[in-house]
Amino acid sequence: MSLTLMANAAAADPVVVLELYTSQGCSACPPADELLNELSSEDGVLAFSFHVDYWDYIGWTDTFGSRENGQRQKMYAKGFGERMVYTPQLVIQGQAAVVGHKAEKVNSVIGKLRQHQPEARITAVREGDLVRVTVSPVSKPVDASELYVVRFQPEATVKIGKGENAGREITYSNVVTDWHLAEFWSGDAPEEYDLPVMGDQPVAVLLQKRGQGPVIAAALAR
Repeated sequence: MSLTLMANAAAADPVVVLELYTSQGCSACPPADELLNELSSEDGVLAFSFHVDYWDYIGWTDTFGSRENGQRQKMYAKGFGERMVYTPQLVIQGQAAVVGHKAEKVNSVIGKLRQHQPEARITAVREGDLVRVTVSPVSKPVDASELYVVRFQPEATVKIGKGENAGREITYSNVVTDWHLAEFWSGDAPEEYDLPVMGDQPVAVLLQKRGQGPVIAAALAR
């Protein structure tokens, strides 16, 4: 996906954030990876691939997998009242989880979320090793929230040598290489934050209700 398309997605109102929890070692994941590739080019969508490492033991070490990504998925599962995590799982706007390759269900949830007026607005401007973020309530104060900084690789093609997908070459979109909780926002009034970032990869900022809850705003740093 081009940076132009991602910028358009960041500017759309509202923005729907998709988090695909996937693994290069999971035979059920390639159709979900392909669907995310398609969705990532849509206006009003910020779509990310979060690679997990908990399937590495079956024969192939995911080149992008991390324990932190799996922990983020488990945090969502706890909030959704689920006892297990799986791949491919698509978390939509931090508030709904569906099997990652079920396009009809995914598009239905996205359509419903697009009908909701955002509770907050966010802008993110990249200035060297800083991202200047401004957040504000749309019409009334919102619940206390967290600002997450997400760095990602726009596209990566991997030839998988072992495991369930051995011999396949798979292209991934917006592969998350780092994410972290950067700041807190009370939700009462507009605030501005200068958040440090490293490297030249694209950066997005997610505003989520406390405890990694629903995403209430998101933007690509431009």
